[in-house]
Amino acid sequence: MKTLISATILFLMATSSASANSEKCAALKAELQSMQIAQTQIMNSLVSNHETFASTLEEYSDNLVGVSGEASKKSITKDMKSSAKAFRTRGVQGKRVAEKLQQGTQDLLIRVSECL
Repeated sequence: MKTLISATILFLMATSSASANSEKCAALKAELQSMQIAQTQIMNSLVSNHETFASTLEEYSDNLVGVSGEASKKSITKDMKSSAKAFRTRGVQGKRVAEKLQQGTQDLLIRVSECL
């Protein structure tokens, strides 16, 4: 009888532990899926940034070809510097997001290894 009670207690503990692990693993799976979505968004943003940058350069190039006069060139140069500043700002913001994603990835990997 004592053996049966001990076995039942062990079974209940294992079931409870398995249930907790199952919930923990499900939460980790959801985080991985969210992280995958975030990574896709970051990559799409990078591609978009490159396309925007290239289009902006083409626009400035076209404007410079058709412009005569120092005042017009100065105006275009001023716009180019403003655009460069905006792209740098976007780069800094992107770097911050990538660093947060990297930290989250490291944390998640630790928790996944505990789950396994």
